[in-house]
Amino acid sequence: MEKEKLIITVSGRAMSGKSRLSFLLKKFLRENGFDVKHEVSLDYQNENQFERQMSKNFDDVIVQMKEQREIIIKEEQLKRDYFE
Repeated sequence: MEKEKLIITVSGRAMSGKSRLSFLLKKFLRENGFDVKHEVSLDYQNENQFERQMSKNFDDVIVQMKEQREIIIKEEQLKRDYFE
């Protein structure tokens, strides 16, 4: 049985923490048994490069993000036939 797709998009200005937030979300979902496909941005050649880069200074960057960013979660519904 094919799984229904759910696409999560992280958007924001350059250097706003999109990649770090994507990394956190992917890590959380995989640790909780979800099958996650990550389409990396043009900033990275592949998912392995993304993983290595995001792991550098991770704790320091997260602390800085908490102090400097407000995260807004916005839910949008697409047409039922969007993925067909």
